[in-house]
Amino acid sequence: MNFLRNETVKVVLLSVSTILLINCGGGSDSPNQEVVIAPAPPTHPASALDINFSKMPPSESYDAYAEFEFNADDAASYLCSMNGDAFIACDSPMIYMPLAVGEHTFAVKAADTTGAQGDENVYTWNTVSVTESIGNQPHHPELLTESDYPAVSEGWLGIFRVKCDFSHSSYNDPIVYPSAEGAAHLHRFYGNTLVDHNTTDESLFTSGEGTCQGNVLNRSGYWAPALLAPSYDNLGERLLDTNGDPAWVAVSGITGDPDESHELFYYSAATTDLAAIEPIPLGMRIIVGSGMGQPGQEQDTSIVRWHCNSWRAANDDDEVQYTTGIPSCDEGDIVRADLLFPNCWDGVNLDSDNHQSHLAYPIKGGGQIVCPGSHPISLVRLSYHFGYAVTGGVSHPYTQKSDNWKLASDMYEATDTNSGGMSLHADWMNGWQPELMQMLLDNCIKQGLDCHDGNLANGFRLSDTRPGTQEEPEIINGGRG
Repeated sequence: MNFLRNETVKVVLLSVSTILLINCGGGSDSPNQEVVIAPAPPTHPASALDINFSKMPPSESYDAYAEFEFNADDAASYLCSMNGDAFIACDSPMIYMPLAVGEHTFAVKAADTTGAQGDENVYTWNTVSVTESIGNQPHHPELLTESDYPAVSEGWLGIFRVKCDFSHSSYNDPIVYPSAEGAAHLHRFYGNTLVDHNTTDESLFTSGEGTCQGNVLNRSGYWAPALLAPSYDNLGERLLDTNGDPAWVAVSGITGDPDESHELFYYSAATTDLAAIEPIPLGMRIIVGSGMGQPGQEQDTSIVRWHCNSWRAANDDDEVQYTTGIPSCDEGDIVRADLLFPNCWDGVNLDSDNHQSHLAYPIKGGGQIVCPGSHPISLVRLSYHFGYAVTGGVSHPYTQKSDNWKLASDMYEATDTNSGGMSLHADWMNGWQPELMQMLLDNCIKQGLDCHDGNLANGFRLSDTRPGTQEEPEIINGGRG
């Protein structure tokens, strides 16, 4: 820093000396000519470009990201370097994500308007594995060491099951309508409690609690259109909402109580070669199914489907009868919805214009299930499995069934001949801490185990579910907003 400043002053003085020589050569008739030497431009003292940190990670942290806030008094710009990489232009705050387990070093320096740079301020810290100790904490607080559900090797290629509680409902969708508040149909959200129209990959990964097992270890956002039932009075007459339209009531999924909650989300193998499966990359966004499904444009039940829980197969070799719309299930039964996401990746794009074409479904060939050449990378497969209890509060007052239920995304009227729910679809944004995603892949899926209750098959399981805000906005225009 001092060397650069002295060089600048030296150049200025040389310029002044040149002017002095010209003036002094004016002739012998001007021997006493007064010469004024222009002062050198002011320079910043070293302290004016010294970097001060106002936010940085602790010396040891379980977080797989780091946020830095910094400033220097007379800085015009900043340069940052992470883990010895070249310095690049940056601004405060800076967030780095994801971070691998191990030591990390962040360096930043300031520059003034002339380009003169101050000294680097360097900070080093450790990202600690969630299974290791920090101080008196033996492992990450969202990991538990006991489980009522052992990981078993039967019935599946390899699967990891996680339960979630309901977080909140809103008319937002940060994938389809980013930054546009209230632009979507009514959704029910699970996972990250802060998901709204302004959610980004960065905000999802670094902020918010989680309603799924594991809390902040799984800040992923899971959402689907709200399931609605017609609202009736005590005499069985259809109620109207404040706009004079037919009124609806939200049908809640079976979540929350560990003894009763349905395991909503599965991460599993969908291709034969378990060793070749890779973790879902951070920042991945996916939509499964189509919100345009309707009579005459029914969706493939290998992708999205409905059935009554009482239709369960007698054994694993029997096939369950699936429907493209919401079935008529009796009170006491459970309406089930399954959504199986694509898992074959093009290896480049974390999203696409339609939020689907960057992924594809596997194909069968040579007795194996493989990914197509256009999407050659097999990822962990995500699937949603909702359960909705048919109870007196939401069943039809005369049939005592789930008749005339619909989704908020349905663009047609549900009738006795055209069942609702044909627009079944769902959205997902990946907010898993990468170490956890790698664990469930390595320990459960690649080993061909069936891991219930967030069991990671390494002596740990994810902590229990927790409720979100449980906010339920008014159902407007049949949930279409």
